[in-house]
Amino acid sequence: MSGAFAKVYVDRVLDPAFSNWKSLYEDDALRVHRAHLCMLAETKIIKPDVAKALKEGIEKVEASFIAPERIPDGVEDLYFLFEKELGDVAGEENAAWLHTARSRNDMDTTIFRLALKRVMLAFLSSLAACISGLIERCRQGENELTVLYTHGQPANPSTTAHYLSALLLDLLDDCAGLLDALSNVDKSTLGACAITGTGFPIDRARVAELLGMDGFVLNTYQAISTSHWLTRPAQALRILMQDLGRFAADLSHKASCEVGLYDFPDDLVQISSIMPQKRNPVIIEHLRIQAGQVAGLCSAIEELYRNVPYQDVNEAADAPVSQLLRAFDLAGSAIDLASATFSRMRARQEKARAIALDFGVTTTELADAMVRKFGIGFRAAHGICAAFIQSGRSKKALFQIFADKTGRILPWSNVEIDAILEPEHFVKARETIGGPAAKGMEAVYESAEEKLGALIVAIKSKALRQTEADIKAEKAWSTL
Repeated sequence: MSGAFAKVYVDRVLDPAFSNWKSLYEDDALRVHRAHLCMLAETKIIKPDVAKALKEGIEKVEASFIAPERIPDGVEDLYFLFEKELGDVAGEENAAWLHTARSRNDMDTTIFRLALKRVMLAFLSSLAACISGLIERCRQGENELTVLYTHGQPANPSTTAHYLSALLLDLLDDCAGLLDALSNVDKSTLGACAITGTGFPIDRARVAELLGMDGFVLNTYQAISTSHWLTRPAQALRILMQDLGRFAADLSHKASCEVGLYDFPDDLVQISSIMPQKRNPVIIEHLRIQAGQVAGLCSAIEELYRNVPYQDVNEAADAPVSQLLRAFDLAGSAIDLASATFSRMRARQEKARAIALDFGVTTTELADAMVRKFGIGFRAAHGICAAFIQSGRSKKALFQIFADKTGRILPWSNVEIDAILEPEHFVKARETIGGPAAKGMEAVYESAEEKLGALIVAIKSKALRQTEADIKAEKAWSTL
């Protein structure tokens, strides 16, 4: 393009993009230049003397070039500035050979994918560590009595292990979603050129191999037009953050003075500047805030593509990609807060016991026991126990109601009724697979450990492929 760009375009588009490229993508851009040059030389698309000049030129630029603070006048982006610098040290015509059989379309999206892949892998590693700690916290809470709520009302006694392991399994499902999204990211688009590929005998698989990517996007038009490599990670991350936000909201309720099932140590609590009695468990609020912020950023990226033409567009340029990278960074902060929340939350078991007894939340087990022991229908047993609660839990009334409903005498002593109504008995009786009793939790731990193991293997496998690719890339570079 000839002539200068409008100031507003430079200030609001080109210069912010230049800043993004310098801080987020420059290293990956150099990796792409090296891999592409190796492929051009190996396929003999360029002559050995040109390859040698380009290799030496790239190394000189890498060693000496420092990008200016702002984009220079008349320069469109960091790539053109790089090509100019390369031309100064390797010759203008040699520098132009580097761009053979590629476009900024396929080059940029591969660079963005490399950056996003690296950030996602680091995030998944942090998430795996958080989940490992959560499994340990669940095991510590196997005998911690709590009360679970439905519709904001006390519903059933349970344990901290049962409560937290529900979220644990959701987080592991979220990991599977992130890994699936990563499979969309971890593909090279180089060789697609503008949209239709090239007439040169390029080796797309070789470039992907040198970059450590899991192959390449097969269709050259899809490689440039698809938004899945952005929208699917955004969607997966949004769902994860929504799960953490919902948990934070629920725990905030459980940690309130009115409920008081959990509290936190002093180093995770803030006081009031005016009210001496206040102890605010602010870590929960900040977890909810950060998770909500990330979910909002991700929703914006998903929404960005509504009715966008299925072609090369700037919706797949540095601005939204950089936003998603920053969303993952903030999500990492939320994960740190979640880890601290899980490990430091303290169950107040006497409060749980009091809520369970005060609100009659163990009465379901009383009805169940009548069904099992006396063979009456559950609806009848449910009605008897509901009337018992309405009577103010009068055992005298219970005996009379039972006799009126069944025509039989309830053969339990007051001590036996109290034992059935104990919260600990309620939990112990729930041996259903996935229930809070020790037997019920066995399958939960087994599933969680299996899924976490698979996640760790997947992360290590991708990290190993990258390490091996870096070795191959260095070898290919050294033999140019």
